[in-house]
Formats: sequence, structure tokens, C-alpha cells
Amino acid sequence: MTYIRPASSQINLWPSLGLEIDWDVLFNSSTKGEHFQPPSSTLSNLGACYESSDHGFDGPLATCISPHMASDDTHQIFNNSFETMGVPPRCDFNGGELRGFGVQMVTQDGLADVREDAARAYYYPVMDRPNLIVLANTTATRIIWSEDTPNGHAVASGVQVQHQSGRLSTVLADREVILSAGAIRSPAILEHSGIGSSRILSQHSIDVKVDLPSVGENLQDQTVMAITAASLRNSSAFPAFVAHTSLHDLFGSETQSVYESTRAKLPQYGASIAAQNGGASSAAVQQHLLETQLDLLMSSNTPTSEIAPAIFGDFIGGVFWPLQPFSRGSVHINSMNTTAPPTIDAKFLQIDFDGQVAVATAKFVRKFFLTAPMSELVNISTLQPNFEVVPEDANDDVWLDWLKTNSSVAPNYHHLGTCAMLPRDMGGVVDNDFRVYGTDNVRVVDLSAVPLQVAGHSTALLYGIAEWASQKIKARTHLPD
Repeated sequence: MTYIRPASSQINLWPSLGLEIDWDVLFNSSTKGEHFQPPSSTLSNLGACYESSDHGFDGPLATCISPHMASDDTHQIFNNSFETMGVPPRCDFNGGELRGFGVQMVTQDGLADVREDAARAYYYPVMDRPNLIVLANTTATRIIWSEDTPNGHAVASGVQVQHQSGRLSTVLADREVILSAGAIRSPAILEHSGIGSSRILSQHSIDVKVDLPSVGENLQDQTVMAITAASLRNSSAFPAFVAHTSLHDLFGSETQSVYESTRAKLPQYGASIAAQNGGASSAAVQQHLLETQLDLLMSSNTPTSEIAPAIFGDFIGGVFWPLQPFSRGSVHINSMNTTAPPTIDAKFLQIDFDGQVAVATAKFVRKFFLTAPMSELVNISTLQPNFEVVPEDANDDVWLDWLKTNSSVAPNYHHLGTCAMLPRDMGGVVDNDFRVYGTDNVRVVDLSAVPLQVAGHSTALLYGIAEWASQKIKARTHLPD
């Protein structure tokens, strides 16, 4: 998996929204868990580059630049073309500054040549501990409750689980229940446990334990699209390259007018989000959250889109995704069946600014294909979209129609936000200790707690968030670091 931390400018925005984490906290937590393996001299000669100050070297999670990256001049060709278009080279994406083109890091043990994951990094080294039990082939279904505290907070006494055979059993909790099922399953488990919107819970005859309508709202994911062509060069190397482009890169001289017209629409955007979120937050709150995103994109080099150019055999793809969607979706249960998949309504491209950024990025990628020396690799007659379907002077509506119907638009699976860490009146589900509002001992520690979409990749963000959460948990339970 790609390992790129978010932009520092985005994380430094979070304290203004009531969070206790900034870039320094996230970076220190993230590097604590990282075991970066510097590239070999062979890879360095091919374009692999890193800054030692941007990495941790003593943590459990192996990261590296993949030894399978292209062994020809692909990196140089991509780099020269992006530089011609005003996108500078970037040595390392993990120090908080992302704008530019460069080589991405991955969660891989480059020495053993195996993919790294949380089990290999964190579980296997301690799997024989007598106080650690993993129930394989078992699905958590809902939280079991005991009597409330005197102040009315719900107290979890355990978790109901369903085994592969279908048998149900209960796992008791002496201290806490920590939910880490991801941005899709975590809100569903909370709702099946009686935490969520009373309107939704009543539809499925679930007793309300905590009326918290923000559960399952605020879903944010990025939409992946592509410009393609046949390649004049055959290659099967790992696509290790990525470019991050800013609002100014994409819109150029039109950036100010795009910003002003978009800002004028924010009240409308905020009202449309509030109208569909079941009372989770007000139009004013949603407008404020969108303003923080837009103003940051305008005032800084915070990436607006990510572009991943790659050659697979005789095929060239310019895969891209806008990084800061304004559209907000939801995840909610649809039956009393606790293992049934919830209903996901991502609302992709619902807000027209998202479509505007997608179109600008698509134009940028097609221009990249036509810019030397990149153009020397492209069979122009096979370019999709070609100039008959989408003329050079095509308006945004023509481009957007093509993107929606012909660019294989798909989720990026960077979904987050459905149990957001925000003040409760801003649509929050968990507080700064990851504790679910209205409960005494239930936490959610996964990407559902991240309140706003970020640049970079979810893997790096998640490991950093988890390390930060572990410090909070250990502090409360007086466990050693």
C-alpha cells in the first residue's frame, strides 16, 4: 500500500475545529511506528529519493521505495514533463509538503520483498503473549450494555460476536470496548448497539441507548478517474510515481475567480449537506467546514488533486483523483441483521465544485500526455478522450459527462469521517480521547474518526492516528509506554 502522510497544512487546521492534534503530534506518532528502509544505490540512480528527517527508523512497520520500480528512464520522462507544466520535483512526500512529482513510499519489507501489514508489523511479534487473544473467523455485531453511570453515560460490559458457524457469544469487557472496524462497519456496529439517530434506529426496532444522529454521516471518499492511451513503449514495472497538484496548478489564471464563485456557493452547499444529514449538524457548521477546506486550498500549496501516471505493458494510464471532496455521504444500517452490509450513499460529485476540480484535473492530465517528453511515449491516435469526443475547447459539462460515463469512475477507498472527531454540536461522534459521546468506556479508533478528507494516503494517516490513540488509551489505563 502507498505510504504518504497528509499535508502538514491540513493537520495544522484541525486544532481550529476543536481537535487536540496538529502536524507535530501526528508526525511524531507516525514516525514512532515506522521502520523506513532507505533505497539502494541502484534505485537512487533511477530517481528514488528520501529525506531521513521525514522518517522513523526504529518502529515495527517496514516502509520503503519498492525495489520493483521502473528500471528505465520513465521517472525522468515523467518528471521533465511535469516540470514543464510547472509541477516541481519532490524528493520525499512524508515530511508534510506534498506538492510536486516524485517516487512514492510503500508498506513493504524491501529486504524480504514481502508486503507489510498491521498483522506482520504489530501482531506477529507479540502473538504468543498470554494476555492477547485473537478470535479468527469471528464478526463483532453489537455492544452489550450494563447500567448507566450516575451522569447518564452508557457503559459497555462486552461485545456480542458471531462465529463462522453462526453461533453467537459474548466477550466481556473489564475496562473498555475499542471499535476499529473502519469507516463503513464502525458506524453500523454503533447503530446496531443503539447509538445513532433515533429516527434510523426506530425503523429497525432498536432501542436507543444514545441518540447521536451524527453516527454514519459525514462520509467522505475520493473519486478515481483516468485518461488513457496506448504506449509506444512496453513496460511492466511497478508504478511508483505520483504527482500532487495545487488549486493554482489546475486553474492557473482562473484560480481567483474559481475561488470567489465557489465561496459564494458555500451557504448553498452547507444547506444541502445539512438537509440530508438527519440533524447531525447545521447548515452553518457545514458551511464553516467547507470554508476551512476551500480557504486552505486557495492560500497554500495544499494538494487539490493526485495524479498517478503509469505504464502497464503497452497501456498508459493517467489515474487521478481530487483530494478534497466537498460532497458528504452516509453509511447506515438497513435491517436488524447485524452482519448485513450497511447502505452506503457516497454522494459522489453531488456538489458541483467536486466536478469542477475533476474536470480541471482531467484537462491537466491530458495536457501532460501531450507534453514532451511524455508525448514521445503516447500513441496520440488512441488517446481517451480524443479531441472528437472532447474537443480542446470543450466546456466543463462535456468533460464532466465524459468523466462520469467513460472514465471508469470509482471510489478510491480512502473513506473516512463517519464517526468524526469533532465537537458534538459540529457533527462529532467521538471526543479527543476517541470516546463516543454519551458513553463512558467505548472508543472508536479508525479512519471513521478523521473529520475531513486529506491528501496523502489513508495507510500512513491511519498508522499515525492509531499510535496517537494508543498513547491516550495507555495514559487512562496507566499502562507503560
